[in-house]
Amino acid sequence: MNTKIDNQFIAQLVSKAKTSDRKHSHFNFHKDLNEPVQRLCIALIKGTYVCPHHHPSLNKWELMLPISGKVCLVIFDRAGVILEKITLGGGDNLSGIELQPNTWHTVYPIVDEAVIMEVKEGPYTATQPSDFANWAPQEGEPEVGAFLTWLENAIPGDAFRADMSR
Repeated sequence: MNTKIDNQFIAQLVSKAKTSDRKHSHFNFHKDLNEPVQRLCIALIKGTYVCPHHHPSLNKWELMLPISGKVCLVIFDRAGVILEKITLGGGDNLSGIELQPNTWHTVYPIVDEAVIMEVKEGPYTATQPSDFANWAPQEGEPEVGAFLTWLENAIPGDAFRADMSR
């Protein structure tokens, strides 16, 4: 059966995200984690936290496309300095981006709810603890709120300091 990315699909995915403790939800188009191309839609609700991370394997590029709403993709250097903040969606000129392997990044919704599509080479490999930034709070840590507030206001050249949240 073909899966359509229509208003009903988006509404269902967003509804699941709204009831999730993590404020996001995924829908995998691939049926098996060993498929050579991994394809998924991710609904993001304002306040969700995607810990900055990278995909270090040489074949782990990532194509990100906005489906609805508007998100900010933040690219960092390995020390946590913001290199670029990129807006995806909302009628802006950029219709998507392909991140190269080993690019440190996070994404957050600029509006109350957004849906993005990710396409990446398979098979799926679980994210290792070392793939998450040691210069940002981990999911569930008390500094997450301060980090998200900082992230929304930060500009290229800025770096988060954990003591800023105290």
